[in-house]
Amino acid sequence: MATIKNAAPPFVNPYKKKGRPLNYPPEELAKEFEKYVKWCEDHPITVTRSASGFTGDTDFTREEEEIKPRLIGIGGFLNFIGEDDRWWAELEKRKQGEEFARVKARIRTYCEDYQKAMASNGIFKENIISRLLGLADKQTLDHKGIPPLQLRDRADAVDFAGLIDEIEQRRKTK
Repeated sequence: MATIKNAAPPFVNPYKKKGRPLNYPPEELAKEFEKYVKWCEDHPITVTRSASGFTGDTDFTREEEEIKPRLIGIGGFLNFIGEDDRWWAELEKRKQGEEFARVKARIRTYCEDYQKAMASNGIFKENIISRLLGLADKQTLDHKGIPPLQLRDRADAVDFAGLIDEIEQRRKTK
């Protein structure tokens, strides 16, 4: 069993005023991302694993604490500054859209490179790399042209009502 401490960044934004949209200039957004990265580095996740067992004549319980780095991603950053995906998507539509596009590209590249580096060194799961590169397996099932199974029309179908009656009769005779 694993216990995780410090799992989520704080959802606190000192710049955001209630009921008003938050307007970060592009350079302020970049500074906020640097603060987020620093926060992630200063607040790693602590995982406590406990194992119990039996050896010879004694029971044992062992607890191990492991400190893991926090995943740096766009979702965590948006949570850190108190914004959402829609706000992130609409940044480029503002009057400084080209500057926002450059800042967003730098942030996205940093997050992807960080995640790939951590996954390639075994710190995070390796499937992050395949997801980021678009290589993840996606299964699609095609049900077109397959008629639905109809048990009543099949000769080898089981008569469940008859089977239940037969089981009840066997119980009564015993």
